[in-house]
Amino acid sequence: MKNGVMTHHGYYVLKIDGRVNSAHRSFMDAVRAGLRLKDEFPQRDIKVRVARESFKEEMQDSAVH
Repeated sequence: MKNGVMTHHGYYVLKIDGRVNSAHRSFMDAVRAGLRLKDEFPQRDIKVRVARESFKEEMQDSAVH
């Protein structure tokens, strides 16, 4: 960790109400997408997570950004 920012060399998934919505190669891209959705749908539970090893299974119906 450098400058308080953790680096990760994988994918980040954006989950809405516990379901994977999209995947992003950059943490900042995932956060931006999540904030846009949170602004549009404030009542939804929106989270950014590091993708697990079973990433491909989670992303069957989603596009990678």
